[in-house]
Amino acid sequence: MRTKCLLTLFTAFVCSTATPDVSARDVDTAVFVGERISIRPMPDPCRAAASETGELTCITMDELFKARYRVVQNVVGAQAGTTLEFAVADHYGFPPFGRFHYALLFVAMGDTPWLHKYQAIPMHRTADKQWASCGDIRFDPDGPPSPELKALRFLQPIARESDLPTSMRVSYEAGTLPHLRIARGQVWCSEGILIEDVYRMVRDGVMRAREVPLPEWPGAAAPP
Repeated sequence: MRTKCLLTLFTAFVCSTATPDVSARDVDTAVFVGERISIRPMPDPCRAAASETGELTCITMDELFKARYRVVQNVVGAQAGTTLEFAVADHYGFPPFGRFHYALLFVAMGDTPWLHKYQAIPMHRTADKQWASCGDIRFDPDGPPSPELKALRFLQPIARESDLPTSMRVSYEAGTLPHLRIARGQVWCSEGILIEDVYRMVRDGVMRAREVPLPEWPGAAAPP
């Protein structure tokens, strides 16, 4: 029987015989703050299938990873338990959010959970113990900053300099990330967007465009 590989990798991470396409609209989504435990490369499903059949019938357009996160704070949607493993697809290599300890994650809870593609925003604790992004989550260098962006004090450095994604380091050196300060190998941040605003921006932007329904922000939960 000929193998059909589903290459819309944010909707299905399987190669199987005559498997129907699975839409992100058809599964529940868990939105939670997670703490990184591990992120490991996954085998290329097309090459794995070809090793069994002797015929390469598809090409994987993304690099695939298996992420394991501790659930720190459930936000909305399906409950993710205490830990969750989920698949991640990234066209450019190792996912940038995985270089930070915490992230706001939008995970489709199918038979094999997967991250809605690129919908993971690094989160950091502020001095008043809220979660927030560092900097603006909208990337429009020619436009105005998001109105939700505000000056914030963070409890500690958001990362080590050596952990910064290459693109972020290049932007910092070019002077386009004025909210960052690097001192003695530590990265400090001076502004960001609070988690409830980040959630709303993602829900009303990318997720709505993908026709993935999500509820209103439920209100701030007590810090863990």
